[in-house]
Amino acid sequence: MNTKRLALASLAVFVVFFVVDGVVNNVLLADLYKQTASVWRPESEIQGNMWLMWLGTLILAPLFVLIYTKGYEANKPGLGQGVRFGLIVGVLLSAPQCLVWYAVLPIPAVLPVWWFAAGMVESIAAGAAAGLIYRPVS
Repeated sequence: MNTKRLALASLAVFVVFFVVDGVVNNVLLADLYKQTASVWRPESEIQGNMWLMWLGTLILAPLFVLIYTKGYEANKPGLGQGVRFGLIVGVLLSAPQCLVWYAVLPIPAVLPVWWFAAGMVESIAAGAAAGLIYRPVS
């Protein structure tokens, strides 16, 4: 295992998740969140808990890359493998999570659809980043 590349890929995946989450939640879905404000914690509490979101992403990023490295095929291009991995992980994480949130929260159906789409974009982009950066030790 190439730990230097694993660390670099983990950092890239963290950045992808951080940026995509920021754009999706603070820009694209801001109006939907305002319309459903009664469901969410007050903004001050959310901001106070932001470190938990960062911690979650810090946990996710290296595990995402570590699992990617276990299926890495040396004879295939990294980008294609990363995109395929991101697609699989995107469905694995996003579909069940969106269905569960819709089942337990009084939110419009369009919100979990957006979350799913964003989760897929995020995971595929993260997979692409991992695929472009990670290479096993030669």
